[in-house]
Amino acid sequence: MGYVEGLIKYVVKGPFTNPVAFYIYGAGLLALLNATPHLLEGQYLHMAVNYFATKYLPPTSIGQVISQTVIGSVGAGVKWFLLTPRP
Repeated sequence: MGYVEGLIKYVVKGPFTNPVAFYIYGAGLLALLNATPHLLEGQYLHMAVNYFATKYLPPTSIGQVISQTVIGSVGAGVKWFLLTPRP
């Protein structure tokens, strides 16, 4: 199995085998992506509130659950692909 095929299998099969781990990883990535613009603008309080609301509060729709799981799956898959040693 090649590395690209392994990446695709990791991204596609991962959420079905362990969705909670990918949901939590995606929540962290999404929180960082949402908080970064406020950090760059110097709005530190707004950044902290946005980070906390995105990372630690429960989702309000099924779309948020799915998006966090997909973001976590893709992020973890790319991380696996980049950090896996090649012969």
